[in-house]
Amino acid sequence: MNFEAEYKKGQLGDNIGLTTGISSLDIAMNGLQRKSIYGIGAPPKAGKTTFLDFAFVLSPYLYSISEDVDVEIEWIYFSFEIDRIRKEFKYACYFLYHDHNVNIIELPQGVTHKGSNRIQISSNYLMGKLRDDNQNLITVNSQVEQKLDIVYKERIIPLFGLYDESGKKITPGKIDFIEAKENPTGLRNYLLRYADQNGEFIYESYKTLENGREVEKNRIIGYKPNNPKKYVVIVTDHLRKLNRERGYSEKENIDKYIEYQVELRNWCGYTFVDIIHTNRSLSSVERLKFNNEYVYPTGDDIKGTGNLSEEADFLLTMFNPNDEKYSIKKHFDLQIKDEDGGELFPFYRSLHLVESRDTECPQHLQVNMFGNINSFSKINNN
Repeated sequence: MNFEAEYKKGQLGDNIGLTTGISSLDIAMNGLQRKSIYGIGAPPKAGKTTFLDFAFVLSPYLYSISEDVDVEIEWIYFSFEIDRIRKEFKYACYFLYHDHNVNIIELPQGVTHKGSNRIQISSNYLMGKLRDDNQNLITVNSQVEQKLDIVYKERIIPLFGLYDESGKKITPGKIDFIEAKENPTGLRNYLLRYADQNGEFIYESYKTLENGREVEKNRIIGYKPNNPKKYVVIVTDHLRKLNRERGYSEKENIDKYIEYQVELRNWCGYTFVDIIHTNRSLSSVERLKFNNEYVYPTGDDIKGTGNLSEEADFLLTMFNPNDEKYSIKKHFDLQIKDEDGGELFPFYRSLHLVESRDTECPQHLQVNMFGNINSFSKINNN
């Protein structure tokens, strides 16, 4: 790639990113782009994996298979917290809602769960992990079962591939889902093998001195993919779960992996999406008093590394102001609790583009998160 080729590519629209499913986020950062590193930081249980799956996997996937779109996309998904089968059932909930409008389930007459005759669709429901108030198993009803069979065949298998009962992959899907932990060098080697299988590295010879002698070596200066239109998105959930390189601290370990990501981003045009926790300073009394309704996680709150903040093309943070420990009733001019502390927007989350190489920041977005169906929508504040 050179200056002229990049210009021509841009004029053909190839540098416009894929949709994240959140229009305000697409505007803020020009969608999901090639050759980019995205960091997502949030406190525990804020919904960052749900957000990642919706904005960086599910929405781009549906866009890529829509009519009149000439885009191919593949994911390498390093998941160190959630196993593949659990993820498949979570995605099935999304597609049951997206494709078939299944969300609320009516239980059989006389059957209740937590006092109600209705439950939300959830992975626990689909996996047979719910009991009614009499401690009897709640099974999937026939209508949902029929739709689930369609979702499995038309959505889950194309995404994840087909596995036999022993867990052996029979046919590949769009997502290469990896649960086995590796250290940063192990992940880099895996990604280099993938790159070799899907393109060709371009090398340049150079001379250097070693032990007083001039020797000739090769270095990577570029990469030619077999399919230039394909997006390759590498997800890591999450950075602090990586196995340690020998003798490395947690910070050194994370920083080494980010260093490798920068290499592969620049050589191969790969896109990385990384999840990481934020520290606990958000809930400090002094900070809450000072920031009041405008409190949110910044790049300084990222836990365990400063390199992600420095190297990411886009750094996003996520916040749940409804969490009782913050005692917030109004957030970025939105009244989220009444005078008695009742939640006016129980599904509210705020997204913050706190650092960016190409766009204005900070930018603050307000959305609803529906965790059971792995989905987001804009706030409807009338």
